[in-house]
Amino acid sequence: MIVLAAVVALSVTVAPSIAASFLTQQQAAKKYVTNKKAANTYVTKKQANAKDANYLTKKAAANTYVAKKASALPPVVAISASNTLFSLNSGTNGYIPTAFTSFATKANVNTTVITFSGAASCTNPVKAPTVDQACPVTILVDGQPVAKKVNFAPATAEGTTSKPAAANIHTIVQTTVLGKGGHTVQIEYAGATGLNFQLKSWNLAVQAYPQAEEPEEEETTPTPAPKGK
Repeated sequence: MIVLAAVVALSVTVAPSIAASFLTQQQAAKKYVTNKKAANTYVTKKQANAKDANYLTKKAAANTYVAKKASALPPVVAISASNTLFSLNSGTNGYIPTAFTSFATKANVNTTVITFSGAASCTNPVKAPTVDQACPVTILVDGQPVAKKVNFAPATAEGTTSKPAAANIHTIVQTTVLGKGGHTVQIEYAGATGLNFQLKSWNLAVQAYPQAEEPEEEETTPTPAPKGK
């Protein structure tokens, strides 16, 4: 009787640890899901296309991304540059050699940005320059000025042979709208009486942005009202 009681006591003591290590089928059913239950937790690709934020339906994608036909047209770019010294003391206009670039556009309307930059000096060799003195340039498109002449470099003292006037970087930007076809952009020195203009290096860049054509609205014929009885 004493031995039997000991065995029973041992089984009661050990059983909880054994139960913690192994699961019955009923207990396992509560911890692991079947294929059917998993289907309720995870969505298929078809369902994801309609519900999940990581996927887009064809209709949703059309509202998010623009079609190639409706997307912005690529810009047209033309550039030119030179390191050849251009020097002039004149009150009359004169083209800066090779300071031009040509390009062509296919769209009927093209918003265009023209940028001219260069290392230049503008000096008065006779007397100290006044604040209203400067060396101007004009931007021409197809031979016509885009706007009035623009002061490119303000006048400074002439300097000496050992310490000449510094050539500083100056930049002007102008915008215009161009039509379909070929175009040429030129830079012209507009002239300044009594001033020495020196352009040691320059860069000319033109960016034309074609504008997409707006679709024509179709005329609709109104439906006649039904005749009264």
